[in-house]
Amino acid sequence: MFQSGKELENLFYTQAAFYKLQTHREIQTCRSLVVISRIGAKSEGVDALFVLLNPGQCLPLAGEDSILLLSGEVADLPLTPATPDNTLYQLMRLMERMNWNSVQVINLTDLRTRKFDEYKEGQRFMKKCGDSRHTIFSMDRYVELLDCVERADAVIAGWGTKAPIIPAAENAYPLLWEVADIKGLAYKTHTLYYHPFPWLKNKCIKWLDDMETQLKRTAEVV
Repeated sequence: MFQSGKELENLFYTQAAFYKLQTHREIQTCRSLVVISRIGAKSEGVDALFVLLNPGQCLPLAGEDSILLLSGEVADLPLTPATPDNTLYQLMRLMERMNWNSVQVINLTDLRTRKFDEYKEGQRFMKKCGDSRHTIFSMDRYVELLDCVERADAVIAGWGTKAPIIPAAENAYPLLWEVADIKGLAYKTHTLYYHPFPWLKNKCIKWLDDMETQLKRTAEVV
């Protein structure tokens, strides 16, 4: 079954932490954390933490104008009701298959970009400026990362397979591997993992099938 977004929104609700980050004269919209919860279910921990590439089109229900400029620690940002995007809908489909009630999502970068070229440009700009506040994988945010990992029953990587992702992936991978058994559908290039939402419906279903098989096989071994 491949549920529609409308069907999934009747089963789950989405919250996220948003902020605007000023680097030199540039102000960029960011998202640090997403929480997807099953409607009506009691909170009993986090079934999985997904580590993806970057925030997509998810925004606060109150609109982009409601996002404030960061003035403190990213870890202290409040969660606000948010609109899910295609990637978050895909995670909800996996939650249905696994009978999960709660998952969280972090990214290699908090910078909200819609196109991959924008991701690459954002990374170049932040590196040039020496500003690493946009990534939970910076050493200044290690405690925040550790807290996310330790709360989750499983850590699933899905940040994509494109070569320009490798520098960020190679930075994140050892930090995760130190504290978690990383799951995910590994690509042929070490440290890269297939993204949950590869756009084509048949490929989306294949990711769901393969991920469900991996997770259930792991559960049987344990």
